[in-house]
Amino acid sequence: MKTLLFGLSLASMSALAQQPVSTTSATGVKGIHHVSLSVRDIDRAAAYYKNVMGLTEIRRYTQTNRVPVEKASGIQHVARNVVLLHGPNGQLELNQFAGNDKNPVSAMPIQGPGITHICYQAPAASDLYGKTKSAGGTIVSRGTAPVDRGYGIQYAYAKDIDGIMYELERLDKPPFTDAVWMGHVALATPNIDRLVEFYTTLLGVKPHNRIDNIRNSPKLDDIANIDSLKLRVAWFKTGNMTLEIWQFDNPKTPVPTATPLFTQVGYQKISFEVNNLNRIYQQLRAEGIRFLSTPVSSDDSATVFLRDPDGNLLSLGEFPAQASIDQLKRPE
Repeated sequence: MKTLLFGLSLASMSALAQQPVSTTSATGVKGIHHVSLSVRDIDRAAAYYKNVMGLTEIRRYTQTNRVPVEKASGIQHVARNVVLLHGPNGQLELNQFAGNDKNPVSAMPIQGPGITHICYQAPAASDLYGKTKSAGGTIVSRGTAPVDRGYGIQYAYAKDIDGIMYELERLDKPPFTDAVWMGHVALATPNIDRLVEFYTTLLGVKPHNRIDNIRNSPKLDDIANIDSLKLRVAWFKTGNMTLEIWQFDNPKTPVPTATPLFTQVGYQKISFEVNNLNRIYQQLRAEGIRFLSTPVSSDDSATVFLRDPDGNLLSLGEFPAQASIDQLKRPE
C-alpha cells in the first residue's frame, strides 16, 4: 500500500468511504463530531467556508449565558456568536468571541505546536485551490498550482481570511462522490511518542500507520514551503475522519510554553462523539486520563472537557440521534 504523506493512502480512503460514518472504538469513541474554530468575523468566516468548501450552514445562534461545561472546566465565559457548518462526513463550529474582531490573525506555523490544520479532499473539478485565492485566502505552498507527487493526488497548504491553515488535496479519482470530504485533522507536537500513547488510550485504537523518518523530499518541501523538511507522523482512524499527528524535526516543533487561550483566533477544540459518556469517563480515568471536570449534562446531551499532554483542548460528547455523526452523509 502506497502511503500518501500529508494524507491517507488511496486504499485507506477507499476503505473509509465504504464504511459507516461512525465505527465505535474499544473506548466507545464513534468519531470526530466537530472541530471548533475561533474567528474574527462570523459572517465573513461562514461565507468563506460555504463558498470555498461548499459546507452547509445548519445552525446559527448567540451564546450569552455561561456554558455549563466551560464553567465546570474553569474556562472564563466570553459571549460569542456561533455558526455550525455541515459537510458530508464532518462539521465545523465557528465561534466569534466578543472582542475577536480586534484580535490578530492566526500565526500558527506549519510545524505547530497545536492543532494545525484540517485537510479538505476534493475532485479536481472542485478547484478548491482557485476558490481559496478568489475568496481572499492565501496559498502557503510553492508554485502556482497544487504540488503533484505523481500518484493521482496534488497537495497544497493554504490559509483562510483569519490566517487559519488548512490542507487541500486534489484527487484525480476520489473514492467519494461529494464535492468535498474532510480527510483529517492534524496536530503537531514536539513529542510524538507521548501524544501517540495518549491518543491510543483515549481512542482505544493504535495508529493504523506510522512513519518515523520522512526526509529528502523536494516535493514535500514545496508543499510545506520549508527546505530540508524532516518529519515523524502517525495516523489514527477515528471513524469518520483521521487524526494525524506530526513531529517536525526540521524545523523542530517547539515545546508549548503556555496553554492556548480559549478565544485566540485559530483551531480551538476537537470534539469526539462517544457512546455512554459516563462509562467512558470512568474507564479513561482509571487508565490515567485526566479531565477538567466530571461530565456535564445540558438539554439532551452530555459533555466533558480535557486536554492532551500538549494542552490541546478536547471534548467527549454524547449527543441525541438527530445531532449524532450517525446522521452524516457517507459516499456510496
